[in-house]
Amino acid sequence: MNGTERVLRMLPAGGVLSLIQSDLESNGELFSLLILRRLLERGDTVFLFLYEPFRVFENNATTVGLNIREHLGKNLYIFDAFGSIYRIPRREEGVHQLSGYLDDSVFIIKLREWAVKTLESREWRNLWIFTYTSTGVCKLFRRPYLVYRMIMAVRELLFNNAEYEGTVLTLSEPECPDISDLAYTVSDIVIETHVVDSRRVGIVTKGVNEGEVLELFGGD
Repeated sequence: MNGTERVLRMLPAGGVLSLIQSDLESNGELFSLLILRRLLERGDTVFLFLYEPFRVFENNATTVGLNIREHLGKNLYIFDAFGSIYRIPRREEGVHQLSGYLDDSVFIIKLREWAVKTLESREWRNLWIFTYTSTGVCKLFRRPYLVYRMIMAVRELLFNNAEYEGTVLTLSEPECPDISDLAYTVSDIVIETHVVDSRRVGIVTKGVNEGEVLELFGGD
């Protein structure tokens, strides 16, 4: 069994998995994109909250063999927070942005309105929430902790109104330690990625498999 499938099987139904990149050289963010590729290739639907430039996300996805344009508007729907804040328009089908004036409070209100409208637009099955990367919240907002808590509240809307499978949060601890603390609180499973003896590994630090060490890129 490869690393991504092993990690997904740890997660309880409707649960939250946080992948925390503790060492920048561990490539934890790339491992999260392998999980995204797995979900999309098996036909699940993913709502992805993007807090980084779209091009960066697309290029990094290509690194792990994922062509996001093959899935956009089909089973991948991106909420482009970065492009919304900096008013960088995207024309691709399946990429959603907010318009007009946006501060922390307005962003939260408009995000909730978008989520409700999207959920009502069709019947959703095998639905996942995915973030890339959650720590980008710290770069975009003055009160990242509050904004992030409200974003997690959107998960409750999905849980109550769709066939919801789970949430995968991607974080980089050196860039935003406050959000990492919150991730521990809301997560069922936490995996921290490190470089140990020149090996890129994930260490389960919360959950039933606590203490288990995973080879991040073995077999994928």
